[in-house]
Amino acid sequence: MKKKLIVSALTSTLLVSSLALTPEVLANEYDEAIQENMNIIEDTENKIHNLEGTIDSLHVDVQTTEDELEAINEEISANEERVTEAVEKLEAAHTTMKALQEEVLELEAVIEMRNEQLEKQARKIQVDGQAVNFIEFLIDADSLSDILGRIDVVANLVGTNRKLVDAQVRDQQAVIKKQEQTEETIVRQNALAAELEGMSEELEQQRLEKEVLVAQLASARATAEEDRDRFLSEKAEAEKAVMELVAAREEAAQAAQAAERRRAEAEVAASSSQESGPAENASVGEAHSSSSESSSSQEAASSSQETQPVKETSKPKPDPKPAPEQSSGGVTWEEISSYANGVLGTPYLYGGSTTRAFDCSGFTSYVFRQVGVNLPRSAAGQYASSQKVSNPRPGDLVFFSENGSRVSHVGIYVGNGQFIGAQTSTGVAYTQVHSNYWGRRLVGYGRY
Repeated sequence: MKKKLIVSALTSTLLVSSLALTPEVLANEYDEAIQENMNIIEDTENKIHNLEGTIDSLHVDVQTTEDELEAINEEISANEERVTEAVEKLEAAHTTMKALQEEVLELEAVIEMRNEQLEKQARKIQVDGQAVNFIEFLIDADSLSDILGRIDVVANLVGTNRKLVDAQVRDQQAVIKKQEQTEETIVRQNALAAELEGMSEELEQQRLEKEVLVAQLASARATAEEDRDRFLSEKAEAEKAVMELVAAREEAAQAAQAAERRRAEAEVAASSSQESGPAENASVGEAHSSSSESSSSQEAASSSQETQPVKETSKPKPDPKPAPEQSSGGVTWEEISSYANGVLGTPYLYGGSTTRAFDCSGFTSYVFRQVGVNLPRSAAGQYASSQKVSNPRPGDLVFFSENGSRVSHVGIYVGNGQFIGAQTSTGVAYTQVHSNYWGRRLVGYGRY
């Protein structure tokens, strides 16, 4: 808005003072204002291209971080499955331990029953597993047959006791082994569960860090996009200001030319008046000095005076307005400017050729078609079929290429080193032919 007010005030001031300024001074005033806005356009264009590079880089960083975050989430899911499996194994080990404890109780009951059986077998003698007790039992025998009978009893008791003792030892060892294995399993599963839990916490921390990084990168990209949009707006305002100044300069120049013509006409009229005055005075003197001449001579003198050419009655015609340059034919900017400016700001779309969206060659084809000129559809085709010119004029096409390859971009040259075209970053907009970005890509100019 401020820039518009400045342009408006400058235009009004220059128009008011145009009669008092020479065309050269007037042109210089406008050229300075135009150059100032062209500098703004070039500066903002460089910033826009830099920001687009930053935005692309941030987009890559965001995508990379999101991929890393997805990998962390997948690892967290896999780790949670491992934790669940470890917990299930730990619960199974506790269940096994509980079953072993019940089995121990059952074995203790069996051992108790075995002890009762041993007591029944040796209720008449004291049996504690020492050989001396059995010897005393044999010495107390009354006869040989009693001794033989007691030997059988002792053998049976010893064999039975040995079996019972072996069974007791075997069962107790089995229970102890199972308890040790189960306790070892429980310890191992507890350690695994603790390790997995620690891994879960670490992965969760990594996920939080990646989520924060994604948010920061997204915020930075949003800020860069806002800055780019702001510079695009500033660039559009400067481009509009340039167009207004160019139009105002032409209007002021025409007004100055008209004032110059009126001044010239006034000078010619004044000069004609001064030349005709002395001639009339001489005629009057001659008439008084020759009063004796006949009336026919006076009529002849009068007729001679009437037929004498008088400059003031034939005022010079104004200089005709210079016609637009028409060398080698071709479309002029004056013919197509209204159509080009009518779609200013239309967004860019590859393959676009309507007022909803344009690509570069679609835009030029659309504009030229409005004045009955059909162009090839591609930028390379338009370059190939155009009449190449070294001194471009407004209305010619300007062509660009990437890294010296085939022509890949086209716009309409509007004068003052500026062109209008459909750019990917701005849509239909004005920009500098020799800016840092476009200058090194310039191929040449063509006319239709």
